[in-house]
Amino acid sequence: MQIFFGLPQRLIVENKMNYDAWFDLVNLEIATGNIARTRDTFENAVKNVPLAPEKRLWRRYIYLWYDYATFEELEANDPLKAREIYEKALKLVPHKLFTFSKLWIMYAHF
Repeated sequence: MQIFFGLPQRLIVENKMNYDAWFDLVNLEIATGNIARTRDTFENAVKNVPLAPEKRLWRRYIYLWYDYATFEELEANDPLKAREIYEKALKLVPHKLFTFSKLWIMYAHF
């Protein structure tokens, strides 16, 4: 049986940088309990890196990474994958222009 998530998917087709739609889609996937499909959705979401190095454009995007790492740690019970997620996110952020202290703090607490 295919589950159709309608509006979030349509919004993403219109604009892959619509991070709020990605959040909605990820949350719907989490609710299904399908770990593999949820991972795929997160992976597709984080592929959409902001086009400009402006912190205001990156803020919502980085929250996808926070949620992804938290999902791996708490829902999927995969601490190795969670560590990998944090490290990928840290490598992606253009730290010379701006950084996200919350990302560093969450990784440290992990």
